[in-house]
Amino acid sequence: MAFLNYKPSRKNKRQRGVGMIEVLVSITISAFALLGLAGLQVASLRYQKVANFRSLASQYAADMADRIRANASAVTTSATSANYATYDTSSDQYSTSPPSTAPACDGAVAVCGTSQAVATKDIYDWRVALNTALAGGWGTITQPAANPLNLTNPITITIYYNEPDKKLGGTTDPNCVASVLPSGVDPTAIRCVTTTVLP
Repeated sequence: MAFLNYKPSRKNKRQRGVGMIEVLVSITISAFALLGLAGLQVASLRYQKVANFRSLASQYAADMADRIRANASAVTTSATSANYATYDTSSDQYSTSPPSTAPACDGAVAVCGTSQAVATKDIYDWRVALNTALAGGWGTITQPAANPLNLTNPITITIYYNEPDKKLGGTTDPNCVASVLPSGVDPTAIRCVTTTVLP
């Protein structure tokens, strides 16, 4: 029965609620840490998307370089030759839609009989794939008129696409060709990846 006569000391009375305050402080610190981790996760996902787009752009640039090399004998001949083929699309305007006009030879129904037909089909297939893989994906090729091609006069492949959060930077990508972008397109939202190739 001695426990019924127990009276807490004055020291114990002063310490009531201290444990609750410690728990509240630890919960507050944990909440801030979790908010920081959530922000880090969001930034990580955004940068992962940017890295994925840049990786795809590099792959598609390499794909077109391989297509040009596969048709190299026609590209490297003189422009006066009957077998000469050009991949040049530098006069085309950027478009967020895939090309609407399919080439005459599609590989299944009709065989591409000339080097130029192969080049036209390569460009069409490449642009359709770019539009499917990248947001606003588009590509241009600048092939110099002067032959032979050399280190100071290579073929330039440029890929255009909308990169997440690029507009936040507010600057135009120096790799973009201004004449390719129509007036309705915001150049600060477009990322450009450039590759040069010698067949």
